[in-house]
Amino acid sequence: MVQIDGSYVHQKSEDFEAYLSAVGLPWVARKAAANTSPTVEISKDGDEWTLSIKTSIMSQVVKFVIGKEFEEKGPGGNVRKSVASMEGENLMISSKTEKGEMRRTLVFTDEGMTMNMHAVAQDVKCKRIFKRS
Repeated sequence: MVQIDGSYVHQKSEDFEAYLSAVGLPWVARKAAANTSPTVEISKDGDEWTLSIKTSIMSQVVKFVIGKEFEEKGPGGNVRKSVASMEGENLMISSKTEKGEMRRTLVFTDEGMTMNMHAVAQDVKCKRIFKRS
């Protein structure tokens, strides 16, 4: 079983700006977000998970329990309701937004993590690749 807990440093993104456009982020915010290199920290204490995302322009910490609805801020600062689940060794977070369902699947390996993002209604996908630090 691969270890999920840890710190991950952004290496590269694929189709991220197109994804941000599809979810309605304004041009200036898209450009700023596309040029960030976030650090993601994931930890688990009992049943509670903590997902921390830090960039030079923002930081966000979200705590959640698998299978229970929680609130988090999406791109642009809108609060959305989300639910996390485990699919094998992958962490999947499904969010309900004004633009429809957004899914993030965090795929973990010994080397790092890939965050696959999918705007379901728009059928737009992107990938953000992280290395363990």
